[in-house]
Amino acid sequence: MFLRLLGIAQDAGVPHIGCRCARCEKFRSDPLLPACVGIVGERQTYLVDATPAIARQIEMLPVFPESILLTHAHMGHIAGLLQLGKEAWNRPTTIYASPSLCGFLEANAPWNQLPLACVQTIGDLELEPGLHVEWVPVQHRAENSDTHAFLIRGPQRTVLYLPDIDAWDDDLESLLARCDVALLDGTFYSRDELPRHADVPHPPIEETLARLGDQTSKVRFVHVNHTNRLLDEGSELLAVQGEDLAL
Repeated sequence: MFLRLLGIAQDAGVPHIGCRCARCEKFRSDPLLPACVGIVGERQTYLVDATPAIARQIEMLPVFPESILLTHAHMGHIAGLLQLGKEAWNRPTTIYASPSLCGFLEANAPWNQLPLACVQTIGDLELEPGLHVEWVPVQHRAENSDTHAFLIRGPQRTVLYLPDIDAWDDDLESLLARCDVALLDGTFYSRDELPRHADVPHPPIEETLARLGDQTSKVRFVHVNHTNRLLDEGSELLAVQGEDLAL
């Protein structure tokens, strides 16, 4: 069993639409796709979040995923579901999501016109023997649904997948204590990086590092915006698109 990183960028990817900055030009021929992971089990393959790049990301997996687990209802996490409609894939797909998110998908077009079977999930879900995903509620902009991080537990180790949160609270250290690898929200490096940071709050990487001190050895950052200086040169803090993490 393993987890494959299918994308490490913020919802819009890098290069960012309409942007010609040096960072976007750097990745124009080899884009960073929106944050997403695939879980390859013994029996099935599972996708975590359905990004705008879903078609390309599914090609990075050994087989087409039979189920999709959703963290929340923002663009970079559900827009790819449109590819499952009759204009494209057009096959029934099981969706595991919180009651809040399932309710949103079932009550609103175009989501309720897609062949999705929503399974309301909270707490611990056994995907198959030896492979569990635990829903962990986190605070994030809740225009359409609540937001969850996932503790993905296999026979060998546990990976925390937490691509979106507004601010760290006292639970961060306890979550890190429960995992072997933590893929954390690294949208922005510093608070002054984006003039409208208050509109899209995310904990800046420099503040996360200062808080964790020497506890950062298991941390890698995902959901990285095109404005983030971490993209300027190779960094061991940045998760690697295409990397496999044994579970």
